Order: sequence, then C-alpha cells, then structure tokens
Amino acid sequence: MSLPAAVDLDATIARLAAVEFKTDEARVRSAKSFRGEIGMDSISAANLLFAVEEEYGIELDAEEVARLDSLAELVAAVGRALGGLA
Repeated sequence: MSLPAAVDLDATIARLAAVEFKTDEARVRSAKSFRGEIGMDSISAANLLFAVEEEYGIELDAEEVARLDSLAELVAAVGRALGGLA
C-alpha cells in the first residue's frame, strides 16, 4: 500500500473534520482555530481523532491531538505518524 500524498491528507482530513464539526470543508480550511471559530470541544476532538486514526490505520497521541487547533496542525501530526509525509 502506498502512502497518501500530502494533498490527499489535507483533503481527507478536511472532509472528516467537516463531518465531525457539522460544517462545510471551506469553513474547516479557512478556520485559524477549530476551537475559536468552529467550536471544537473535547468530545468533538476525540471523535475527530478516532475518525482520523480509523481512516489511516494509525494511532495518534491523544494529548498531542488535544492541543492541535487547526487543519494544518492536524495534517502535520498525521503526516508525522505516517512517516514524515506532511
């Protein structure tokens, strides 16, 4: 199995976040802060974590993910878990 390209990571994670936050992908992409602009709380963060882990077959550090607050930060964390992709 080949690793997904960084662009695919961004698109897929934006889609997963939009579903979890019940908003559109454009809002997820433009948000500087998931917490401040979209209203992410600890439960939605945990649900997003599970969705991302299931999508990519990886395990992310829950404490690290809890500190992440934007699409770029989450994409970078997933990229690192996949072997430095992002």
